[in-house]
Amino acid sequence: MLNSNKNMEILLKKLITLITALILLSGCVSFKSPLPEGYSGATSTISDSFSNHEGSTAHFYIVSKVNGLYIEDSGYKTRVVNSGRGFNMTPTMVSRDVAAISQTITVAGFVQFATDGQAMFGDNMLVTGDIEFTPVAGALYKVNGKLTKNGSEVWIESSSGEVVSEVVKSAIKKES
Repeated sequence: MLNSNKNMEILLKKLITLITALILLSGCVSFKSPLPEGYSGATSTISDSFSNHEGSTAHFYIVSKVNGLYIEDSGYKTRVVNSGRGFNMTPTMVSRDVAAISQTITVAGFVQFATDGQAMFGDNMLVTGDIEFTPVAGALYKVNGKLTKNGSEVWIESSSGEVVSEVVKSAIKKES
């Protein structure tokens, strides 16, 4: 009887370990490369940016997808790096190489909050949309924009600050 209980205990521990591992792995995020598979041509760099950092919030302007595939962005990276810091948040920006070919870039602007509670009750002033964009080989770009309660905008600009893409605008919010 004692041996049977011991075997049951070992089996139960293994089962709990397996279930825990599966739960932890199901939370993993898989991002794609911003470069097409097998691409070996010229590239340029697009960087995310932020403004209005106030300790536990900041305005983020990011690339979230390239050609419909989710890539690592600064919103995700900042959440991971700042996990467990409460209301203290240090923005962590991502830059990525992209192919110097015509492609669809999904850009977004939003308020990044340090905590889930802030995100639930705060206005994120989200704007997002697709831009058909052909970067110049070797050029440096950044995503920029402006966020307001009455409507937000996001775009891609050159390293000199010139807007080089269409400007994505959110719907203007009506006062109620």
